[in-house]
Amino acid sequence: MNFLIPSASLLVFATLQSRLPTLLGFRVEFLPALVVYGALTFRRGSALCFALAVGFTQDALSAAPFGLTALAYGIAATILSSLRETFDRDLPWVQMGAGALASTAVSFVACCVVGFSIGAVAKTLVLAVIGAFVTPLVFFVLDYTRYRARAS
Repeated sequence: MNFLIPSASLLVFATLQSRLPTLLGFRVEFLPALVVYGALTFRRGSALCFALAVGFTQDALSAAPFGLTALAYGIAATILSSLRETFDRDLPWVQMGAGALASTAVSFVACCVVGFSIGAVAKTLVLAVIGAFVTPLVFFVLDYTRYRARAS
């Protein structure tokens, strides 16, 4: 049950991410926040497998080369899960910083494929801010769902 709820939420968040309209040309991304949740909640091996599953799901929905996002998410999950003992995962600014890290990692990998420019760097910063604000919401939803599943 511990791994079932985030796995099911992967499908829900992937659907939301692909179907929600863009805001001024920027898409609200839920999957980096899901990677951060897995990295700060699960053990390292489970977090890496979950991050790869999330990355392959995002690669399947995008036009990027297959496996590139999974690589970026895997690296971010490995870094965050190795630093998990240092951080208090329940603090909102820790969640926001980790969400910004995961969003920046994916944007950086996309810039490596497409190319770097001033607009790409600005878009990376905006996506990092969006990822930072979405991450505490994802943590709240998944922690509440896990709490309700344990209570019943």
